[in-house]
Amino acid sequence: MKKKSNKIFAILIGIAVAYYVLRVSGILVLYAIPSSGSEPTIKSGSFILATNLKTPKRGDVITFIFKDRLHPDAPIQELSYIFRLTAIANDTLEIKKGIVYVNGKNVDAQLELKHSYLLSQAQFDKLENPPLDAFNINEDTKMVFLEDAIAKKYALENKQFIEDKGIENDFIKEKYQQNWNKDHFGPLVIPEGKIFVLGDNRDDARDSRTIGLINASAITGVHWVTLF
Repeated sequence: MKKKSNKIFAILIGIAVAYYVLRVSGILVLYAIPSSGSEPTIKSGSFILATNLKTPKRGDVITFIFKDRLHPDAPIQELSYIFRLTAIANDTLEIKKGIVYVNGKNVDAQLELKHSYLLSQAQFDKLENPPLDAFNINEDTKMVFLEDAIAKKYALENKQFIEDKGIENDFIKEKYQQNWNKDHFGPLVIPEGKIFVLGDNRDDARDSRTIGLINASAITGVHWVTLF
């Protein structure tokens, strides 16, 4: 019995050591996803595995390191982020009426995305599983972060909230010195050594529109699999 227990213990130690080596090398890293910025592709609360054995390419969901704050009063520190690699050096990126174009091509057409919608209380009540991330605009209007596929199912596509061109976003203006917003952005040519990332939850993601361009060298891995 003791020999069996020792064998199991040795196996567990071996697994732990192997994972430590894989993690430190970046070959296989486990991430817990605390936010909804990459929904619906990767749900908040999910666990994923990323690897540096895959070469990042446009359209991949990547992990990267970025110096940021967890909240305004917190110190700046290196944090791990996960977003979609949307544009690389020398690409021209533009967002028009909420649709993302890279080098003139609509890159949103092939993705499952999430946007904000303005729904009446009656429209909201008809949703089979009303999302929790909704808040009141006025007595009869809610801002709802909804998967586009669900909006299409309920014929709500025309309720998507798209900011008018010319409405400034203070965070975007600070980073790019332009009067852009989340739905009208660019055109922007990505400089050498930089990348542009976006969350699939387009209206509830703190991505390159507001935090700025990311160093290409900061990429640590490519999403391999979502565990649960």
